Amino acid sequence: MGEKFLKFKKIWWPWILITIGSIISAAGYVIFILPMDMVEGGVTGIGIIIKHLTGLPIVGLSSLVLTAVVFFFAIRILGKGFGAKSIYATILMNILIDLFSLLNFNFNLGQADILLAAFYGGASVGLGLGLIYFAGASTGGADGLGQILRKLKKIPMGRTLIIIDVFVLAAAAIIFIPIKNIMYSMIFIYIEIKVIDMVLNGLRANQRIMIVTDYPDKMKKALFSKLSRGLTIFNGVGGYTGKERYMLTSVLPKKNIPEIRRLISDVDEKSFVIIQDIHQVYGEGFEKLPEKIKINNKNKKQKQKY
Repeated sequence: MGEKFLKFKKIWWPWILITIGSIISAAGYVIFILPMDMVEGGVTGIGIIIKHLTGLPIVGLSSLVLTAVVFFFAIRILGKGFGAKSIYATILMNILIDLFSLLNFNFNLGQADILLAAFYGGASVGLGLGLIYFAGASTGGADGLGQILRKLKKIPMGRTLIIIDVFVLAAAAIIFIPIKNIMYSMIFIYIEIKVIDMVLNGLRANQRIMIVTDYPDKMKKALFSKLSRGLTIFNGVGGYTGKERYMLTSVLPKKNIPEIRRLISDVDEKSFVIIQDIHQVYGEGFEKLPEKIKINNKNKKQKQKY
């Protein structure tokens, strides 16, 4: 039973997450964003502009066509490994956007509630996209374009995405959206990004703690006995005093931080403590490292020629 569950989790769970995320994101766009004439950057934003110019509910279709063009070149330039999951997520989400629009799948909130729409739209779209990214997929042509330019022109991907977002928002402001709606759109985008970050990192929220103390043995014993957490000890020298000090460092779930602060204070109230947010931890007791990529003998021989 355990092996079957692990096999299911490895093979099918990412696809289930992508499907759920696509439904949530599409619903968020149709219920909260499109009725309020808000727009976001990237290919979806261009699709919203095309919808306004044509008067047709084809945000998803427009986005899908543009993304297909980018994906075509991305696969040729970046290789087939660009991702079946990304193609599935892109097609599904954009089809659902148009389907929900045709079904008039909205709550008729009215313009008076545009701030609420920006907030809940950002939360729902961000949640859906976060699940898709968490499953290892992508949803837009902007990501693919960023990766292409990064490989060909060494342009940082973040810079490409920012330029595309600014271009789309500026075009929307010129063509049809009042500046007020652009400002609400920026709120929507900000909340969306924050929720994506929370989904990607908050599900595995850990913190690194560094403790500089004169009592390393007592501190180590207390941490082991109370929290059963591993740690590493470094020798150091105080830059001002020249006195030998010891630094203990460990990684632990964020929920344990209040308890460990009290524990440190009980052992050495003069300790110097640093606590940092960290987003990815691999190793025993945490997440496993990604599996090795298998390279067949043919590919090895081709690489050896170069």
